[in-house]
Amino acid sequence: MTSEFVISLDFELLWGVRDHADKPSYGPNILGARDAIPRMLDLFSKYDVAASWATVGFLFCESYDELIDCLPDTPLCPSYDNPTLSNYNYLSEVGANETVDPYYFAPSLIRQIADTPRQEIATHTLSHYYCLEDGATDRAFEADLKAAIAIAQKRGIQMRSIVFPRNQYGPSHLEICSRHGINTYRGNRRAWAYRPTKGAGQTPLRRALRLLDAHTGVLGAASYAPEIGTNRNVPASQFLRPRAGRLAHIHPAHIRTIKAGMTRASQNNAGYHLWWHPHNFGRNMKDNLTGLEQVLQHFKRLHEKTGMVSQTMGAET
Repeated sequence: MTSEFVISLDFELLWGVRDHADKPSYGPNILGARDAIPRMLDLFSKYDVAASWATVGFLFCESYDELIDCLPDTPLCPSYDNPTLSNYNYLSEVGANETVDPYYFAPSLIRQIADTPRQEIATHTLSHYYCLEDGATDRAFEADLKAAIAIAQKRGIQMRSIVFPRNQYGPSHLEICSRHGINTYRGNRRAWAYRPTKGAGQTPLRRALRLLDAHTGVLGAASYAPEIGTNRNVPASQFLRPRAGRLAHIHPAHIRTIKAGMTRASQNNAGYHLWWHPHNFGRNMKDNLTGLEQVLQHFKRLHEKTGMVSQTMGAET
C-alpha cells in the first residue's frame, strides 16, 4: 500500500470561535483568513496537493434569510447546558450577506475552493455542533447534519467526509453520519492528550502535552494505517500551528517535527494527516504561508523519492 498525505482545514470563520471571541477581539484573524485562503489554494495547485475543506454549513448561505430558512425546527436546535456554546444565540448579530458581513458568510470562497482542482468540500456540521458537550443530543446532531448536507446539495456538492467540531464525537455520531452517506471522518490520535473530550476536559495538562508533542514528537508515531470501507477513520497526525506570539522563535522545530513525521509515514507505507484552520493564518500570513510551503516542498520530495501520494479525506483508497 502506498503512503498518503492528507490535509484537512476546519473552515468556519467566526462561527468556530464565537463562544470565546467576537469581531473586535478576533476579527482581524477572520478577515485575514479570507485573504489567506486564495493563497493556500495557489500553493496547493503549485504542488499538486489535495485538501479537504470541512466547512460550516452556515457559510454556504447567500443571505441572512437563507440562513434562517435552513435552520432545523426549534425543538431540534442545539440545547447545550452552557448557552454560550450555541451559535444560534449569535444570529441577531449576523448581517444581511457576505458583502455586509464577511465574518459569517463565505459563498464566494466556497465557490473558489470548489473550482480549484483536487479540493474536497467536506462538512463541519451546520452550526459548528459540539457532540460531547452537556445537553447535546443525537437527535439534534442528526438534524444539524441533515441541514448541512441539504444546503451543500443545493450547490451541487455531495458530502462524503466530516470533521467534527473540536474533534468531539462518539460511536453514535459515526452511525448517524453513515446513515446519511458520510463514511469518512477525521479521528484523533490514540495518545491520551488527543482523545475526544468535551471542553471541560481540555485541561492545561492536555494542552501542554500537545504543545510539547508539536515541537518534539514526544508522544510517538503520528502516522496511521489507511483504512477502507464504511466509517473510514483518517486520524489527525498533527495540527499545523501558526507562527505567532512567544513561541514564534521555536516554530522551525514544529515544522521539522511535521516533516519528520511525514518522512516516517512515507517509509512505512502509512498515512500522515495535517490540519489547521484558515483563520490560524489570518495574522503573520507571510510567515505562516512560508511554513506551509516548506511542508508542501517536503511532500514533493517524498512523492518523488518514495511515491507518497496526496489524498483528500473522501478519496477512495
